[in-house]
Amino acid sequence: MLIRLISGTCYILVLAAGYCLKLFMPDFGTGLPIGDFCFDVLIYAFAIIGTFEMLRAMKDRTTRAEKACVYAFTLAVIPTCAMCEVLCKEYGGGLLAVGGGFLVLAIALLSLLVIQHEKTSLESVGSSLLAAVYPTFLLTLLVLANHVGDDAGLKELGLNSDIIILFIFVVTPFADSFAYLFGRFLKKHFPKKLAPNVSPNKTVIGFIGGLFGGVVGSAILYFAYNAILYGLGISSTLYANIGLWLPVYIVIGVVESAVTAFGDLVESCVKRKLDIKDMGKLMPGHGGILDRIDGVMFATVSVYLCFVAIHMFF
Repeated sequence: MLIRLISGTCYILVLAAGYCLKLFMPDFGTGLPIGDFCFDVLIYAFAIIGTFEMLRAMKDRTTRAEKACVYAFTLAVIPTCAMCEVLCKEYGGGLLAVGGGFLVLAIALLSLLVIQHEKTSLESVGSSLLAAVYPTFLLTLLVLANHVGDDAGLKELGLNSDIIILFIFVVTPFADSFAYLFGRFLKKHFPKKLAPNVSPNKTVIGFIGGLFGGVVGSAILYFAYNAILYGLGISSTLYANIGLWLPVYIVIGVVESAVTAFGDLVESCVKRKLDIKDMGKLMPGHGGILDRIDGVMFATVSVYLCFVAIHMFF
């Protein structure tokens, strides 16, 4: 338990350091979002380590050439996505970079069916694509979220990349913690399993607890974040429209919590199919990076899409 606590604390400190660099790192007169790039480096590290864990767990399910293609995709797509998002933002540069990179990867893997026909199988191609999607492709959405700008219509509402990142890394732990507490202490009274064939330890009451945690975490985030904005004189709009924006935050938190639970189940499925207990050993007591960010990757998808929807309607 102590080892788990220590490794978890180190993880939180790394995240906090990356977020502080995002907020306070100057651009040194370049006009570029250097702070955002610092947080991209953290995402980049997650992608590289996660890809290594995924390919190692697959063992001989992929060939060396396929592994090289997946590593090349991971090494190239995140920095390219970040730069294109900054330099070609008006044209959806980041999304185009991700889509183009994945297309090149798919063509390269299919080409190996011809070039290395004896070594390559349809199953190995599918496994390679999975290793590229999980985690790198999903983490590219975190890069896009990290580069959401201060749109003129949303700046007064405090809706930018800063709050999106906080939503992902603050509400998700609340959901996980409440899911654990509800499952731990109410399991005897409500023993119904959530997905017994995938993760026997997860219960419906734990899932409900996670949703409740999402409500609590998003409400705390709403008041804390906007208290800071109000104190800095940046925004008072959200307090003036609390009847609208607090429910919006809570809805996002509930959706994020549900998707986080789904991400945990996906990770459990992957490990069960690969017949392993943990994806790695980098974080003692937790497992590997993928064991720690499984819910975060899927939470990113939900939060980013929710804020895209807000951007469209406000």
